[in-house]
Amino acid sequence: MSELPTPDSTEFNNLVRGKSERGIYRVLYEHRGQALTMAEIRQTMGLEAGEQEHLNRRMRELYRVFIVERTRRGTETLYQLVGKRDHVLNTDGISMKVRALILKDQRCAQCGRTPMEDHVKLHVDHKIPQEWGGTNDPDNLQPLCSDCNEGKRNFYATYDEYADKIKEAANYDEPHRRIGELLKAFKGEFVRPDLIEIVANSKQYQDDWQKRLRELRTLGWVIDVDKRKEGKRFVAYYAAKHFEPWPNGSIRSEITRLEVLRKPKK
Repeated sequence: MSELPTPDSTEFNNLVRGKSERGIYRVLYEHRGQALTMAEIRQTMGLEAGEQEHLNRRMRELYRVFIVERTRRGTETLYQLVGKRDHVLNTDGISMKVRALILKDQRCAQCGRTPMEDHVKLHVDHKIPQEWGGTNDPDNLQPLCSDCNEGKRNFYATYDEYADKIKEAANYDEPHRRIGELLKAFKGEFVRPDLIEIVANSKQYQDDWQKRLRELRTLGWVIDVDKRKEGKRFVAYYAAKHFEPWPNGSIRSEITRLEVLRKPKK
């Protein structure tokens, strides 16, 4: 077991990239020798109970590098930072062979930077996070540099409260079904467009996910739009007010068939 790095040290910043993970570590480091509940950690970080993006998941990221002792007090779990691991754990379950396959091109899939030319460190990233039902299959993995990986993690963490709904939708093969199942999971409530876009792109990138959403109306779906002003722009939220059973076979083929039938004959 190694000595604990200070929260502002270069060593620590190289080990821990996520903003939430760094915040948790600072609280645990400053309260060494004291066991804290998650509620106490959240309060010390200055976060309200309803706004935090699942600190338990961010805490698990620290387990790879640090030894955090967990004890029970009634129904609550208490956390105490006791040391740094001599070796970083591979807790994501990805084999060394698959890891080498994903990193073989040595280029960040998001920004294009490389370790050789730009001196970045590459990580194996889950396109669909494991918390959202993502797997360790190579199709769900990509190389990301530290900056892109941290940015994506922090952005996606804002949607962790919808993890169960995302799990219901993100792993279907067809984009129409991914979008539709997400809207169904919200049971008529309006859904932010960036969340729909994440799910639409979870298996393969969609040039026009909005078109895929509009095409659901061809199948008889009723989709309402609510434009809300956020800052200086309007953002369109979507809700499925009525949906039909999915067709047998390809959804894309059924939409094309119905579009042909509805075209006026010359």
